[in-house]
Formats: sequence, C-alpha cells, structure tokens
Amino acid sequence: MGVARAVEDEDTRWKPIRELAVGGRYPLVERGALALEPILEDRPLRGELRLDEEEDGAVGHQTLDGVQVQLEHVLYSDAAGDPLVREGGVDVAIGDDDRTARERRLDHRLDELGSRRCEQPRLGPGRHCRPVEHELADALADLRAAGLTREHHIAALGRERVAQQLRLRRLPRPVHSLESDEHARPTIRRVRAIVTGGAGFIGSHVVEALLARGDEVHVLDDLSKGTRENVPADAKLHVADIREPDAVLDAVRPEAVFHFAAQADVRFSVERPAVDAEMNVFGTLQILEGARRHGAQVVLASTGGAVYGECDGPATESSPRRPLSPYGTSKLAAEEYLATYNRLYGTGHVSLRFANVYGPRQIVHGEAGVIAIFTGLLRDGGTPLIYGDGTQTRDYVYVGDVARATLAAAGKDGGVFNIGTGIETSVLELYDALARASGVTRPPEHAPARLGELRRSVLDVSLAARELAWTPQVTLEEGLLRTWEWATR
Repeated sequence: MGVARAVEDEDTRWKPIRELAVGGRYPLVERGALALEPILEDRPLRGELRLDEEEDGAVGHQTLDGVQVQLEHVLYSDAAGDPLVREGGVDVAIGDDDRTARERRLDHRLDELGSRRCEQPRLGPGRHCRPVEHELADALADLRAAGLTREHHIAALGRERVAQQLRLRRLPRPVHSLESDEHARPTIRRVRAIVTGGAGFIGSHVVEALLARGDEVHVLDDLSKGTRENVPADAKLHVADIREPDAVLDAVRPEAVFHFAAQADVRFSVERPAVDAEMNVFGTLQILEGARRHGAQVVLASTGGAVYGECDGPATESSPRRPLSPYGTSKLAAEEYLATYNRLYGTGHVSLRFANVYGPRQIVHGEAGVIAIFTGLLRDGGTPLIYGDGTQTRDYVYVGDVARATLAAAGKDGGVFNIGTGIETSVLELYDALARASGVTRPPEHAPARLGELRRSVLDVSLAARELAWTPQVTLEEGLLRTWEWATR
C-alpha cells in the first residue's frame, strides 16, 4: 500500500493525512507549491505494493513535524475520497480505487468466509453451500465497501444466497428464468433412473410417470411378482435380484434409484422373518451401496400402516413407530439405513411411507390389498369376506397419486414423508363404494377378526403438502371406478 505525504513550502506547516484503504490507489495532483511524494515501507515488498494490516498489526507513519498518521478501517474506503490535504485541497483525481482487489483478497481478518475460502470435503447437509461462497466475491464487488455495515455484511449476504438455493431445491420440477423468452419451449433435464420392482404394481406406474417427463428409465426386477407386460416399451428391463444388483447398477450408472422391490406380504414375514429381512434390509443395503458408488439418490417405498401400528388419530412422521409384523420392522430398518447414509455420507435419500395403495395392476394374491381382493371377487362372481365387524378403518390412496408423490420426492434433500389422503374409510364403507362403482350388489360375508389386525390406520400428509407441494388428487369414488374399469376391460 502506498501512503502519500504532502510536501509544502518551508513556511507551511505539515497537516495530518488520512489513511488510504488497504489495496486502494489514490493518485494526487499538485496545487501551486503543493507537491506529493509517496512514502513506502522500509522493508522490501513482494509483487504489488501493499501493506497487510492483519500481518503487521497497527501501522502508522510519521510526518516531518512528528504528527502520527494511522490507518482506518479497511472497508471504509470512501473516506479516502475526501481531500487528502484539508488546507491545500485536491481538485482532480487521476486514478481509480481498486476496491474489487481488496474485497476479494484472501486471508484477511475481516474476511467473513474465513476458514471456508478453500474447497473442503463435507459429510452432511450444507455441502451445496460451497457454490454460494464462490459467488460472494463477485456479489460484493457490486456493493460499495463503505456500505458493508453490521446490518449488511458478508454473512448476511451469504445467508440470503443459501436460503434462496434451499427454496429452489424444494421445487419438484425445473425452474426457468422469468426473463427468458415466454414463447420458448422449456427444457427439462433428463434423468437416468432405475426403478427396482418396476414390473410390479406401484413401480410400473412410477416408470410410466418418469417416461412421461422424458427420463431414461431402467427397470430392475426378478419378475417373481411383476410381469413383462407391465414394463413400457420405452423402458429397459433388467431381470435381476435386488440382493445382487451390482452388475445392473454399474452398467446403467443411475442418477436416481426408486426402490420399490421388496417382500411385502405381511403373513409371509410372520412365517419366514429371516427371508423378509434378507429382501427388505440386506437388499436395500445393496442398493444403497451401489447408489453411493455412482452418486445416485435413493427414494425408498416404505409403509405407513405397518410402521406406525395402531393409530389413535392421523399419524405424523414423528409419531411412535410400533410395527406389529416383521414386515413393518424390516421396512423401518431400511428407513433407518437411509437416514444413516444421509448422516454419514451427506446423501439426500428419501423414505416415503405409503398408506393403503390401490389401483390398476394390483394383483389379487400375496400382498394384495382389500380393494384388489374385493374387485376380483365381485368380477368373478365370488363373495367378499369381511373379517370382524367391518368398522376397522384404513387410509386408501390411489396409485397415480403415489407415483406423483414419488417424482416430487426426487431431488429433495433427505427426509421421511407420509403419502396418503388423511381420510379414514371403514371396510363397510369401502365395500359400499365399490358396489356403487361396479354396479354389483352382493352382500358380503363376515368372519372372526384376525389376530393382530389394526383397528385404525390413517396418515397425516400435511408435511408432504408443505415440503413436496403434493396433495392427493383422485377421490376414492373416482379411483374405485378406474380400478373396476381396468379389472373388467
């Protein structure tokens, strides 16, 4: 840094000179007998002439008459624009102050970015803040240095940029600039995705939704429950077991994995809990490891009713988890592995707790829900069987709404979300609604209640509405009509 000293005639007293900000260059001119002469540090300097205040501490210079000249705060550089010699005055500036160099200089004691000035590995949420930090220097160059008060400093600017980026990350679809040509066709980035269990009931609807928005879709399925007919022609089917998915994952190198493959039969989990855990826990771990190798996000299809157990009202994501079957426990364990990977590796995996999903392509055997079973019996001339008095309630959500929620969760930076309707419907009410949709009026039969069956199960979906901008769109009546039309086509 150069500090200017005024040299006057011998009969003129020396005046104190204000400090020039670190990195600033303020050339001066003469008026009459007034001359300007630079005073430099005695010690050699490297590169551009400058004085690092934080390295050398408080720095001052003596004028010939002994008056001490001290440096002022480095950011208040507008003061340097005042006349440098009060009495003689300075009429013309013949150079510019280089504020940008000062504001972008590293290793300064006033640099709010401090320890983050270099790239650092991160393990948890917040890793996306690094690009914001890189933008701060350019943003600061647009501000007047003297305007950086305590209420408007670097940290505040950084928080504003981070908050803006977090708001954008919550949007389920690409954001386009409002300044772009309103007639231009928006471009949507294609995602390379794998849907495990994509030949099954829910998974095949997710595959169709991904294809509809232009993604590249691969299906990993062992076809034990799903069928080739459920896989659209534009998706590539890979027949494989989720316990050995590496060959498919390494060949596809996905950006997102929608994990629907599972052992989902509650009765089977009670009879063979080890196999249930092998599929739902070990299989999920294999998917997580493969996704980690390729930097892919995992969206897990979990369960609401089986995880929460008996509900005394709409269950929120923070409600106690009290599974009553090995199936519910294995799904909860899979969720916890996703959360652990998020903490350990800074990933953004998401778990979705589904209510009772129904709709086209749901099979009537194994893990089938009551709607699929009743639909098949009414279609084929059978008599539906209701266990207990039929007043037990469930939350029934249409499969198309579930597919939309799954896509909305992609890109979300972690979390657990209930996906349902928040509406309780008893089995008796459900049967009456299905009879109206099908036009078949056949009285059901009743049997004793089954041991361990839940009396009440319903989900609170307000968090998904806030964070995913998702709400169910298909009513039970409309969903039952679509299901009946598919079953009888």
